[in-house]
Amino acid sequence: MVETKTKVMVMGAGGMGALFGMILDEGGMDVTLVDSNQAHVTAIQKEGLKISGLGGERTRMMHAVTSPEGINDVDIVLVQCKGISTKAAAESMKHLADQNSLFVSFQNGLGNEEILAEILGTENVLGGLTSMAGARLGVGHIQDFDRVPTYIGEMQGGISPRVEAIATAMTAAGLETKASADITSDIWKKLIGNLAMSAVSGVTNLTSVEILNIDSLRDVCFRALDEAISIAHSQNVNLDKDEVVAGLKMMTQPGGTGDNKSSLCLDVQARRQSEIEFIYGHPLALAKAANLNVPTLHTLYGLVKGIETHYVKG
Repeated sequence: MVETKTKVMVMGAGGMGALFGMILDEGGMDVTLVDSNQAHVTAIQKEGLKISGLGGERTRMMHAVTSPEGINDVDIVLVQCKGISTKAAAESMKHLADQNSLFVSFQNGLGNEEILAEILGTENVLGGLTSMAGARLGVGHIQDFDRVPTYIGEMQGGISPRVEAIATAMTAAGLETKASADITSDIWKKLIGNLAMSAVSGVTNLTSVEILNIDSLRDVCFRALDEAISIAHSQNVNLDKDEVVAGLKMMTQPGGTGDNKSSLCLDVQARRQSEIEFIYGHPLALAKAANLNVPTLHTLYGLVKGIETHYVKG
């Protein structure tokens, strides 16, 4: 697993998936991008993946397909599709689970790892998170914002030899990756940042930096953050607020990730169904079960759901 020629499949080659795949492919891994958007895949097949932003304008020829059918002998699958597509994606990858591939979820929100584990086997699924940012600018074209460490870990906790091996291999290929002894807590740290910022970005069409420069919006974000921490605590995820705020500041630095609009915002702008249920819906269900009062999060959830009624059926 520590060989740089590790065979990797990226399930969901949007901004983040294509960015991860490009980095690892440049670093010597054998990467296949899988995405259901035929035009996006065709553009990559014919003209290569175009990258803007960090590192300058460039193009990398990569293997890209619209389905994992026919792909075999994969060591690692990076699952980077939207949460609304996780179940269908997992069903399409059952043959890889039978071949002992490992699946690492780098998705937003809560619930994706459970869906993957139910279909692909608990023993085959790892958790992951990153604060890097990538955005799809058009078919076959992505923006690369920055580089910050990525984390992977066993869902039950602890650091296993396979997690250490994967982290070592990915780091050697240029994607700095660290083994986490408590990936659930780490996932919650990112989730709290998303709960604080992503719907605000979606409603206002602003970047994180722009939001935090407006006093009234910054106040909304920090009220949402406090409520999100209370939900985490109800799940025995005992995060320190100062540590969470420090992580949020890192995610919202100007000149990098902070100059990116949230993925939820990009979904709203594209008039496509967002991951609102995974980012807000699942935590709100946990809050209800714990009898928590989280009015700011309910309001943000409701506003996005209202916007989606204009273009999402059902």
